[in-house]
Parts: sequence; structure tokens; C-alpha cells
Amino acid sequence: MLQSLSRGWWFVVAGTVTAVIGGVVGFFVPKALDPQRPIAVNVVSNPATVAAWGNDTFSVVLPADARPATPPPLTCGSILDWAHGNGGVDQEATRVRLVVQGASDKGVLIDGMRARPIRRTATPDPGGISLACGGPQGVATPRRIAMDLDRAEPSAEYATKVDGRLPLFGFTLQKGETEVFELTATTKGTVEWVIVLDLVVDGKAQSVEVTNHGQSFRTTGFVSPRGYRVMAGADHWVGCAGTPPTCGGKPVSPADFRYS
Repeated sequence: MLQSLSRGWWFVVAGTVTAVIGGVVGFFVPKALDPQRPIAVNVVSNPATVAAWGNDTFSVVLPADARPATPPPLTCGSILDWAHGNGGVDQEATRVRLVVQGASDKGVLIDGMRARPIRRTATPDPGGISLACGGPQGVATPRRIAMDLDRAEPSAEYATKVDGRLPLFGFTLQKGETEVFELTATTKGTVEWVIVLDLVVDGKAQSVEVTNHGQSFRTTGFVSPRGYRVMAGADHWVGCAGTPPTCGGKPVSPADFRYS
């Protein structure tokens, strides 16, 4: 179940979801394939470990009543894991890499990708401080696929036209073939959600639900009044405040962080 950022806080989707097809570099596909599923899916939910998001800033909102037992680390990938382990929720965007491998002798058509909201609110409920890291590091931005969840039947489509038109979403996988999706889900509200892949196998439609290693994904548009950040290439935290946040240049020790 969803851990609240504050008591009674629900988390959610709204707005736009974008997905990106990336290169197949450094990914892992499970060796043990479920014979009942036509595909195997590996989820990489720490975007700081995916080169395609090297230009992005990652931000997590902590619960208003957060009382971490250990101080936050300094490396971006470790910061995100630490924040999520302390009840943090992705701020503005959740980025997920999906590595999908065909497991059916008859081949699989990935006919669509969508989000299934579990809980949502139109406006974000207040949380605590934000912790941020990352930033421009010269990595190219990949092609994007967009999905507007405000539509009656939201479905994924390319955000960039090819030959003057938007290509249809659809990928066919033979047994053992792999496709990589880099999904970015954004919201101005709050949401708890899971991913659904719509498939066609041997002429029959079916859906496969993808979770965050057994848990739901969580995203919020809450704007923290203050927070802390490790700038790209830096080895220390700085304090940030305001909307949009402005960060100072003076190092701040994690021992001096104010979580509420």
C-alpha cells in the first residue's frame, strides 16, 4: 500500500505521460520466464542509473513527518534509493525503464502502453522537503512517446512526427527478442499507479500489468517550499527555496537538514 507523505496523503497521475525507446545497453532480462506470460519484463526504477536521463534533474518529496535514521548519501543513484526507502515520492515525474523480452513461440505484438491509476487527486497534497540531484551532463535526449491521461482512453503515441505524421504505437517481439522503453510519467496532482501493456498473442488480445517490483509507482506534483540538492558533478549538498527553487552555493551538512 501507498506510504503517505503526510497522514492521509494520496498520490497520483494526471496530465501527460511520455515514454522513450532507448538503446539496449547494460540492461538485464530475467532468466526465469513465467510460462503463463507471453513476455518477460525487467523494471529499472532508479532513473539515475539510466544514461538516457543524464540531462534530467531528479527530485523526491519526503513525508512531512520524515525522521530518517541515517543521513542521505551524495551519489545521485544512492540518494534516490535512500529517499524512496524513507517514504519519498517522485516529484513531478516518475521515470521507469522497461526491458521487455518476447517469451511466446507465436510472437507478441505490444499494441499499447497505458497507466492504470489506483488512487488520484486533482491537486497535490502537501508533503515535506524535497531532495534533488542530477542535471545537464551532455547526454542526448532520446525520441519520446507521449500518453495523455486526461483523455477518455489514454494511449501511447510518438511525441515527434516522422515524415510529417505521428507513427502508430506498436512493436512485435519474437521469442527472445527485446525492446527497451524509457517511460516518463508526469502529473500536476498526485497519483499511485501501475503500467499496463496491451498485447496481441496468436490473434488474441491480453494485458500484462507491470508494477514497481511488486509495489505501485507514486508521483506527485507537490512543490516543496524548500529542500536540498546535490548539483551535477558536486560532492556536497546545498539548500534550495522558492518556486521555482533557487539553490545557494554554501555547502550544507546532512546533519543540519530540517525535515519539517
